[in-house]
Amino acid sequence: MGTSDPIRHVAPDQLQVREGGGCLSLFGLPFLAAGIFVTLIGVRIVPLQNAREIPAWAWPLILMMGLVFVAVGGGLVFGRRWITLDKGRGTIRKEWGLLVPFRGEENPLRDYEAVVLRFDAGDSDTGDRYPVLLKARAGRADLALSSTSQYGESRQQAAAVAKFLDFPLVDGSTYHESVTSADQVDVTFQERLRAGQDRQEHAVRPLRLRSQVRESGCAVAIVLPGPGFRWGALIGVAISAGLLAYVAPPLFRFFRQTNTPEAVQLLSFGVAVLLFVVIPVLGVINAAALAIRGRTLVQGSAEGITIEERAAWRVKTIRVPAADILGLDFAPADAALAAPRCEAKRRVTQVGQTLLLPRGGGAEPRWLSAIRRLVKSKGIIVKSRKGLVSFGAGLPDEELRYIYVLVARALGSAAGHRW
Repeated sequence: MGTSDPIRHVAPDQLQVREGGGCLSLFGLPFLAAGIFVTLIGVRIVPLQNAREIPAWAWPLILMMGLVFVAVGGGLVFGRRWITLDKGRGTIRKEWGLLVPFRGEENPLRDYEAVVLRFDAGDSDTGDRYPVLLKARAGRADLALSSTSQYGESRQQAAAVAKFLDFPLVDGSTYHESVTSADQVDVTFQERLRAGQDRQEHAVRPLRLRSQVRESGCAVAIVLPGPGFRWGALIGVAISAGLLAYVAPPLFRFFRQTNTPEAVQLLSFGVAVLLFVVIPVLGVINAAALAIRGRTLVQGSAEGITIEERAAWRVKTIRVPAADILGLDFAPADAALAAPRCEAKRRVTQVGQTLLLPRGGGAEPRWLSAIRRLVKSKGIIVKSRKGLVSFGAGLPDEELRYIYVLVARALGSAAGHRW
């Protein structure tokens, strides 16, 4: 079995996960070059024209700064980490070094029981990540193997490790966690449905359905509503125009008093009209066009899923063949509220403690009910070999579950319309 970097076979019973090199090396080159240059200045190999003006205490500081940059750049360029999974010896060996291993540690493989694919949300400084870990048994910490920003790539790496170790694959990247045995990690969602391995969800058609649903044989077509028109955009235009009308007369009086040329007056007024009137009006026009034309057409059949997103002035079509679909999930509005608690519980459990939760049975606080009404669902997520695709965000939970059932049923049908 061949696997792509950073996971590869180094022996029949050994699978190695390597971290470092590649883009990190390119990113570290400027730091390394700058560090070497500053270090040479600090040891006075590279002369400076104003060297006599630099105090004696500054030279060690310059040398220290250069060494720090050399350490950071050298670590990024030459730093490597290896994790070797050895089934023959039943061990996991972690090693660190610069191009070659310098030090390492070894743990027994029996301390781990599953391969976990998780989602770590990013923030203002970092992007979303999909780490692959070995889930430890109770009382031990999970072992991080790799992490990428693409679901498809991380899923492929997790599947390779699960098959090699004969561990179940736990996919916790979306709201509903799924567990797949090692011999089924490459089986598509459609094949599992047809084999009866995935439990078929059942949902009743909601009385108030915002979407338009049309079933034809073994296929389904769903028209999801657009975002609608936001009346707050008109308030913004009114405020901008009113502000311009309030500022314009004093501004023209100032121009007349200072004998400002007419060309400059017209140019200033034109820029003000562009910023306070034209751009806000164009935003309202775009919002109105989106409310009129904006919608999403979802077609599901045994051939796969087609998602056609119509915006104000463009159409985007995404096709996901059934052979690439590994799973289907939906994230209701409660997913956003439950995510922080699940993350806290996972972290506390990992260090061997118990998370104390409030006892159930009491009435839900009013503030929590108010927040729940404001939170929107994240839609239906299609897990494919190439990544995650979602649609239907913002729909009510009952309607979301109903659409999920229809699409899953169409995918699992024996025949369907082609695109």
